[in-house]
Amino acid sequence: MEKGFERDFYRLFNPRSIAVVGASNQPGKWGFLLPMNIIGGGYRGKLYMVNPGEERVLGFPAYPSLAQVPGPVDLVVVAIPARKVPEVVRQAAEKGVKNVLVVSSNFSEVGGEGAELERRMAEMANGAGITIVGPNTMGLYSSSSRLLCIGAPVRPLPGKVGFVSQSGNLGVQMLTWGRRRGLGFSRFVGCGNSANTDITDYLEYLGRDPETEVILLYVEGVKDGRRFLEVAAGITPRKPVVVLKTGKGEQGKRAVLSHSGALAGPYELFRGAMRQAGILEVETTEEMLDLAMALSSLPVPPGARVAVLTLGGGWGVVATDALEREGLELSELPPELIRELDPHLPVFWSRKNPVDLVGNAHRSSHFVALEALARCREVDLLVAMGVMFGTNYWAEDILSTSVRPFLRMLSRGLGALIRYQLSLGKGVRRSVSKRGERSREGSGGINPLEAWKWSDRAMTRKILSLMKETGKPIIPVAVNESELSVSLRFRRARLFTAMTPERAARVAGHLVRYSRFLRENASGGSGF
Repeated sequence: MEKGFERDFYRLFNPRSIAVVGASNQPGKWGFLLPMNIIGGGYRGKLYMVNPGEERVLGFPAYPSLAQVPGPVDLVVVAIPARKVPEVVRQAAEKGVKNVLVVSSNFSEVGGEGAELERRMAEMANGAGITIVGPNTMGLYSSSSRLLCIGAPVRPLPGKVGFVSQSGNLGVQMLTWGRRRGLGFSRFVGCGNSANTDITDYLEYLGRDPETEVILLYVEGVKDGRRFLEVAAGITPRKPVVVLKTGKGEQGKRAVLSHSGALAGPYELFRGAMRQAGILEVETTEEMLDLAMALSSLPVPPGARVAVLTLGGGWGVVATDALEREGLELSELPPELIRELDPHLPVFWSRKNPVDLVGNAHRSSHFVALEALARCREVDLLVAMGVMFGTNYWAEDILSTSVRPFLRMLSRGLGALIRYQLSLGKGVRRSVSKRGERSREGSGGINPLEAWKWSDRAMTRKILSLMKETGKPIIPVAVNESELSVSLRFRRARLFTAMTPERAARVAGHLVRYSRFLRENASGGSGF
């Protein structure tokens, strides 16, 4: 059978039975970590242990060889020295196995005899119609089968993001960071050396996988660049494909060769071709996670017109500069929108884009401005800074901002406390009874009653409902929040929140470019 055989990736990610060759009772060994994770991850299929030196491994019966495992096997996991792996592949071929995951290293990444050993193993697998994952791989994950076949202590969240990485270590780290930020994955596979596969094979499968809506690729090099781009071009009109490409410079190319044995070609040529195929290229792992979260939760903007809502002028300038670097322009606000906002903002507000709330702490004003901008016909995408702080923000800093000053005031005497209570009562009554007049005269103080009513949870619900109603993405920027609170919000409500204006601008740029690609593709054009 030739190399272009039909692969059974469905059973790779949804195996009914797994055999672990090299299974071990010794903690720390690959043969221990892999079956422990498979068991701990909740896999419910049949699991066979293969080790000629043990009667039982982790409580399971141990078989002397793969050939002696009873019944069919969908996936063989190999964790033995490289020189012994070809014999396992031969036994897998006789048993009718279609997928073999080889964790073992010391193959083409070291050159010489290792490369020759890998070549012979690949030829044997090609002849039998076997897909080899690896060698030199960290493993794979599949949420639908609850399969955690990874040699590291990681617990990915289930989700709709498929991830293929030519670095197992980087891939596992991304799964860990994704969990901390609330991002879930449908599939993960570490390509390793790709003995008889290419990253394109996995990309093609994820493109038709109903469990996957967003595809992430960490790419060091591809064997067939033309096929990679053709496959990607067939997927990007339906699903976004995000690529982090390394090995761009000469030193990077040498590092790639010694790491996975892949060859990295001329970068600029490849980059231009990726744009033509509709691929979204990112520069950092942080940017990759941000974009994956955004694509998993935000609609694609209908156009390229951006509005910025900011609590203070400085942040508006920072965001404007960052958006300009992305090639984006701020939309012109129509007169009717300015008239709509006028009664709710201080008299000296900017009356242009960015819309500056001028430090207005009354959350009702934030809601009005957010809704008006989202529904404005001249706005396709909204970046909102400073609106996502309220009860959560106060709770984090209540000791330094409220309790400690209050205690110090008590130490100055009862008179100071009485004067404070009287002024607070007057302020709240004035805020409640003359909100419109107050907002025209100045930025206003904080109204505790209003703040509790318009909580962060209410703001989250409002943003989600506006995005559903308008079909426009809204990117809040957490200039006053911790990463933990932002992660919890994404996990609970699927609302992407950028940690800085610059990161919001990067995501906005990708969304606008992808929107442009989709429109041009629908009209017969191509590329960004």
